[in-house]
Amino acid sequence: MPNSFDPQRIVTEYARTLIRVKAKQLVRRPGFCRSDQDDIEQDLVLHLLSQAQNFDPDRASLNTFIDRVVNSAVAMLVRERGRIKRRPAGDVEVQSLEEKVEQPVGPPEPLARLIGRLDLHRRLGIVSLTDAELFELVEDISHLINALPPQLQAVCRARMERNRSETEHDLDHSRRSLDAAMDVIRQHFDQGGFGEN
Repeated sequence: MPNSFDPQRIVTEYARTLIRVKAKQLVRRPGFCRSDQDDIEQDLVLHLLSQAQNFDPDRASLNTFIDRVVNSAVAMLVRERGRIKRRPAGDVEVQSLEEKVEQPVGPPEPLARLIGRLDLHRRLGIVSLTDAELFELVEDISHLINALPPQLQAVCRARMERNRSETEHDLDHSRRSLDAAMDVIRQHFDQGGFGEN
């Protein structure tokens, strides 16, 4: 890496977009909450800046380097949250679901009866998106689709509306050429933050 590389140059538009998308994905996972998004984005930027001196243009493009560093930081955050979840701090109180809880009206009820569907969804990591969050997700996906070459945009949009056979027939693609196109689209979405991290 040339000594003249300015670490601030690593926070490109691509890096900012990737970090924003990764943070949005993380806050939907168990162990995270929506209010963590700004902190996660800041942590990812700091991690990227701390690794800037390791960028070597002879080994990888800047976007590839950014993608690897950000994905590595995301994996570390997920592992850390999982560790905290498995071994919470000493002041966390664990309660039995059979424990009776006083009610404002009527007799005490077991805790299990008081836990609702939203509590279950939170525990299982099932997150219902608000209208605003759904709108942002649609915008993010539209932006990624529009960044594809026209031929791949057509494949992507066709697969959103039709099954594989219909897509092959309508776009006059062989199975092999459709597979190749879908691999490129998957890679594009992975780089845009919609991988399986």
